[in-house]
Amino acid sequence: MTRASEAPLRGAAPSAVARALRPFGYLLVGLVWTAIAAVVVALGPGVLALVAVDGTMELAGVWERFAAQPSELVALVLAVPLLVVLWGPGVLWYLPSATWPLAALSFVYVARSLSPAFAHERLSFTEQAARGATIGLPTAAGVALSLQPVRQSRVTAWLMRFYVSGWVPDGRMFVAMLPAGLGWLLALVGLARDVPPAWRAAALVVAALLVVWSARLGRRAWVRRFSDAPAPASPREAGVAGMTADQRRRRLEELRRARSARVRGAGGDGRA
Repeated sequence: MTRASEAPLRGAAPSAVARALRPFGYLLVGLVWTAIAAVVVALGPGVLALVAVDGTMELAGVWERFAAQPSELVALVLAVPLLVVLWGPGVLWYLPSATWPLAALSFVYVARSLSPAFAHERLSFTEQAARGATIGLPTAAGVALSLQPVRQSRVTAWLMRFYVSGWVPDGRMFVAMLPAGLGWLLALVGLARDVPPAWRAAALVVAALLVVWSARLGRRAWVRRFSDAPAPASPREAGVAGMTADQRRRRLEELRRARSARVRGAGGDGRA
């Protein structure tokens, strides 16, 4: 039986033409997001793989140029924290999480569009997020968050967690990915052929340790964000813009206060 909360999202049954065309539409959208995700991966691990395979990168000339110009050296020192932020949280987490889940969801909808069980309902919906609640450039009316599933499953729920992680930034995950950004820069140093072998090995080892540290911190941030969140009552609440971080925090506080009140009430009844 369809829940009443899902009815507005499923809407009217799609026409025969829409049912015939939507597999191709979702496939095209999925391929586009796959291409975008591939570009994002190329900016992060892809750069390191290219440098490692090429084996010709040298840092001596770059360092001499910066050392000869004090102003450029200062700019380099100031640019390092910026690169750590851009490549750690940005390129290594937020951008991948904002792209590949959309590709995966599109392919899920391709499969669903070919299934008779989904023939008479919408497969996805779009909602408007509040301004400033998502990544990206500021817009006048907020960001349209599309390809959210009308009917949830374990697969789509798992994909939507990455979707949320990418489009609705979380402070804990931002901090967790900073060591990975520094590790990415150290990996570049370790792959430069003119760096002494001992220094190269040390840089690569430290880079690997920083990535492991980020993974541990990221897992904690993931668990705290998604394990503590209350279960949504409807697909609309399950959407990215359904509940902000402050709303989730207030909801958790309400649940904890209610539980404490029940515990105190049970204790009072026992004493009576």
